Amino acid sequence: MKFSRRFLLKSMGLGTGAWFLSPTLVRNTVANPRGSDRFFIFCYFGGGWDQLLALDPRDPGKFSDSRIRETKIQLGYDRLEEPFSKDLIMPSGSKIEYGPAAAPIAKHFDKSCVVRGVAMDTVSHNVGRRYFITGMMPRGQNAVGSSLPTWLVSEQGEHSPVPNLVVGVETYNRKLPAYASGLRVGNVSDLLSTLSDGPQSPKDKIREMIEVYREQNDNCDPASLDRDGLFQVIRSSQQSARVMVSKNLSRHFNFMGGSDEMKEIRSRYVFNSMNSGAAQAAMAFQALRQGVAQSVTIQLTGGLDTHGDNWNTTQPERLHEGFRALSVLVDDLEKTPHPFSEGKTMMDTTTIMCFSEFARTPMLNNGGGRDHWLASSALLMGAGVPHNKVVGATTDTGMNPSAINPNTGEVDKSGLIITPTRIAASLMESAGYSPDAFRVSGLPCLKAEG
Repeated sequence: MKFSRRFLLKSMGLGTGAWFLSPTLVRNTVANPRGSDRFFIFCYFGGGWDQLLALDPRDPGKFSDSRIRETKIQLGYDRLEEPFSKDLIMPSGSKIEYGPAAAPIAKHFDKSCVVRGVAMDTVSHNVGRRYFITGMMPRGQNAVGSSLPTWLVSEQGEHSPVPNLVVGVETYNRKLPAYASGLRVGNVSDLLSTLSDGPQSPKDKIREMIEVYREQNDNCDPASLDRDGLFQVIRSSQQSARVMVSKNLSRHFNFMGGSDEMKEIRSRYVFNSMNSGAAQAAMAFQALRQGVAQSVTIQLTGGLDTHGDNWNTTQPERLHEGFRALSVLVDDLEKTPHPFSEGKTMMDTTTIMCFSEFARTPMLNNGGGRDHWLASSALLMGAGVPHNKVVGATTDTGMNPSAINPNTGEVDKSGLIITPTRIAASLMESAGYSPDAFRVSGLPCLKAEG
């Protein structure tokens, strides 16, 4: 039988699972200033995003319909409805051009690095998603290795109640410490219930008696007999559970509640559902700000698999929705002082990566939509990555990945092709950790200068 940390916490209820453990055995895992001050946010755009509308656009003046046979690129900007621009978005001072649907994030060009021409080598949703999540090409449909957030947290150590929080996205742990495993929840409501006492949780007197028993009989506790297997997972889950329940961490995520703080967050991020990407963005901010997590993975939007004539409405609307939520999240991180790095903001010490499983074809199909395409992009923001920079490119004929000089990020026919593996290795190195697990070195052009 295989049990995940998430399964144990949720099936027992945090309170129900936590009551076995005496508070005297609970380690102090609340945001430790002696640990790494780097935070991580991973943002998944589900379904395969259209890079011509987002991170890899083309100038409509040069890539007109009259040149489609030559370029094999059909922008389709003229099919977009209000309020989307028919032109590229490029704020003053920006070296990055953004597509019409990426307008909300364009203002943060000064802390962004757009990676273009990422070779996905697959048009399968499951394979592409797992490739980016783990940084390793799956075997068939099966993920290989641990998730990148799991690797990062395992290197950092356990410095928060939920070191690796994952919402609505897959997470993997292959032989790394149990504390680094992602605590996976479906949405923010699910997180609330996971952070609360279960309905069968014992009351105060019974809890007290069980804790006394545990203190007096620790050597007989089967959880102490297996440090690497099921009982260790149970014990680790109990420790995390007791900390989270006892500290009432759920109050930081009750966004539909009536407190002034919750109303203000709901108004700022603009959502009416705890299932939304905007709610998840707010949750990511709260999780880092309140010291609940070190790494958070969220799904900012979904439904991007637009093969039909909904392409010109669904694709830009949902991309815009995701980038808007991300922009508010970056605003909040930028305004919030870091809890134990004087003079720095949360954004100064947070690395953000946005990705999708692949991109959409550069040509519209007969149904007015776009199919799956091998060349994708990624958006890196914040700590450890270059700012106001584009790395890599797709070709101006057919949008295929271009090889690059690994030091400059410029197109170089004798250079390297960018892959999710190279990006994962680069993020590991930028955080000060070895990329050996990915069997390649990172790209110098994806590391912050100086």
